[in-house]
Amino acid sequence: MRSLRDLGSETFKSILDSVGVALAVIDHEGRCVFTNQTALNMFGVTENLSFTEWRRAHKVQDSQGREIPAEQAPLLRALAGEEVEPCDVRVTLPDGRIKWLHSAAFPFSVLGLSGVLAVCADETEQVELRRAMEQAQRMAAFGVLAGGLVHDFNNILSVLSGNIALAQNDEDVQQIRARLQQMAVALDKGAALVARLMQYSHKEGTQLRPVQINEAVNAVLELTRPLLKDQVRVKTKLSRRLPAVQAYSSQLEQMLLNLILNALDAMPEGGELTLSTGLVAGDAVSEGKNEKKNQFVLITVADTGIGIAEHLRVRMFDPFFTTKPGGKGVGLGLSSARSIVRQHNGHIKVHSTPGAGTKFSIYLPVQR
Repeated sequence: MRSLRDLGSETFKSILDSVGVALAVIDHEGRCVFTNQTALNMFGVTENLSFTEWRRAHKVQDSQGREIPAEQAPLLRALAGEEVEPCDVRVTLPDGRIKWLHSAAFPFSVLGLSGVLAVCADETEQVELRRAMEQAQRMAAFGVLAGGLVHDFNNILSVLSGNIALAQNDEDVQQIRARLQQMAVALDKGAALVARLMQYSHKEGTQLRPVQINEAVNAVLELTRPLLKDQVRVKTKLSRRLPAVQAYSSQLEQMLLNLILNALDAMPEGGELTLSTGLVAGDAVSEGKNEKKNQFVLITVADTGIGIAEHLRVRMFDPFFTTKPGGKGVGLGLSSARSIVRQHNGHIKVHSTPGAGTKFSIYLPVQR
């Protein structure tokens, strides 16, 4: 049996071509001296291109939709000797197709040769599946919100119908005007309810923008107000003058809505729902490497409900995992929330005690 040292260059290339990830070797002049077949197929090219040629033909954005200038590309930073962490990028090919890639660049120096080894894994299918799951959860939450607003709409209709019936028999002009005023107020409330539902159901924007977290918290609380039972008390502890975070506002509201709906389900007999915000230092977040993130906005969503058993916590973020009775949930709320937090380069933690409640802590990085 032959050893690896006996393999010829063509055989070795065939092995690399069969690898399921894209591999490319780039020298210090930006020339691509080797590309396996997976890389050529992934980027829709038939021959090796220099980095400059490749960037000219492809549009590259980071995971939050911001275009990455060529001079700030991870590959060039690695060529300059900088340590570059693996990252997720969105690449638009010359034919308009979009691919989501997990990429890494590793500087090397072997036998007098030096450069960068680039490795890319195509995660387009996983990203599209995740987005489909988030949309399914969004529609499920929309149904819950719509059901909660039925009571409010019934009250509005009762005001309208009652005043119309009374006004038909009124001869006093002042009394008729008073009834019309009550009807106008009811119609304004109805319009506000419809506007809230339309805003929530509107397809999420594709642009990042500075988002004030306190405004997002208040917007979601207003949206969920019809769902709050009399036995549920709501407390807010929102820090003032929080810096904005770069985010998709509709996604952040979706994440908060999922956590609030989860909290309400955990308190069928009533309890206390607490939402708070604050600012913490980067070293307060133990997950991942946060040395480049000086500060995080912290959001906590806490309830005094039934809590989560320890043996279930390891699965609570799994898609389609739910402890609710059949027909009461599809198990996408928490997995969707974690996906949204991660997309914003944040972290989510959970602390729960059976019989005493659950607290979710969300850390979102502040842009420097």
